[in-house]
Amino acid sequence: MKKNSKTEEIALFRFGLIAPVIHNSIDNQARYFKDMSEKVHTLPDGSQKKFHWRTFKTWLRLYRRHGFDGLKPTQRDDRGKSRVISPELSGIICAKLAEFPSLSCAMLYRILVSDGSISSGSPAESTVRAFIRDNNLRPKDERIIPRKKFEKPFVNDLWLCDFLHGPRLIIDGKKKKIFLTAIIDDHSRFIVGFRWSLHENTHTLEMALKAAFSAHGLPKAIYCDNGAVFVSSHLQLICARLGVALIHSKPYDSPSRGKIERFFRTVRENFLVLLPIHQKYSLDDFNVRFRSWLDREYHRRTHHGIHQSPLDRYINNSKNLSLRRVNQNELEQCFYYTFHRKVKNDSTVSVRSVLFEVPPRYIGSNIELRSPADDELELWIYENDKPVIKLQKVDPAANSSVQNLGIKFNSLPEEE
Repeated sequence: MKKNSKTEEIALFRFGLIAPVIHNSIDNQARYFKDMSEKVHTLPDGSQKKFHWRTFKTWLRLYRRHGFDGLKPTQRDDRGKSRVISPELSGIICAKLAEFPSLSCAMLYRILVSDGSISSGSPAESTVRAFIRDNNLRPKDERIIPRKKFEKPFVNDLWLCDFLHGPRLIIDGKKKKIFLTAIIDDHSRFIVGFRWSLHENTHTLEMALKAAFSAHGLPKAIYCDNGAVFVSSHLQLICARLGVALIHSKPYDSPSRGKIERFFRTVRENFLVLLPIHQKYSLDDFNVRFRSWLDREYHRRTHHGIHQSPLDRYINNSKNLSLRRVNQNELEQCFYYTFHRKVKNDSTVSVRSVLFEVPPRYIGSNIELRSPADDELELWIYENDKPVIKLQKVDPAANSSVQNLGIKFNSLPEEE
């Protein structure tokens, strides 16, 4: 039934183009067909195409000889069979793909050329590719993952985060690529955290998360992909310290993160597209500009997914909620990096290739060190989960004093 209706649609389309000639409503048939050949026609399947003027004459001849049925497209008797690929070559292709199912068409073609199955470039690679496709020799995995539209009932039930690869702009005098870390609340579509930076790394993500936790409280769960940035042990430790579940999507399953992917599309179409690409920026200015766009445009405009603005939905839903928060000092502590080092005999430890002074009483001991994520040179010794001593970098000049070396220079023997 579907096949008949399709052929009839094509026949009706053809009939509409030659109808003026059939009904003698034009003065010059040849001129009419040539004028029609210069136009682009929309076919029943939505595609657009131009036709040679002789094609219209062929349709007219078929209609006068066979009536309306003559305008219906006919199928080739050898449909599905290649007129270029021989049965012998067909068998070789099938055998190769059966032995190596993951073989790409380009690699398969090179193998067929190297072993002499194909010579003089005939058939072409595109012909082999079409043969494989038309005969479903390597069908695509069409398994449909069942999905349902979902939305968490409350603010901070679930946050989704990801990175957007931005354009190359002139940042601090040099053309550099920038990246956006964004965190969106599932219920309200409100952007609870973001950060434009020059790197797609864990540090950038953690700084965006810390700002989001400070401003909007703690979510019950964070949903992200399986990239290296999101599976770092330090990020997992932060979430564990704060009681936030860190959930990862399946690999290559971007539809499961559709809300933030849709936000990134909005960023491209409404923010990035209006940026003067030759203008000079600084990262701080760029982040201020983006914050302004969020506050004035995105958060206040009606979101088609929720039929209200993200700001209104966030405020209305959070009024009756008791958002989970931690004080700023506790939050800072949760983001500290932790290191364990054994103190050397010269009362030093090395962290990130930098030497730090340690009180002599710790010589030979294994100590716990912590530093904030945004200041790697602020290093503390921790005991019983509390900071006790802040360490300083080794100063070789200061250590050359008599007191530190235990040497009295005036007691050295004089040269004879």
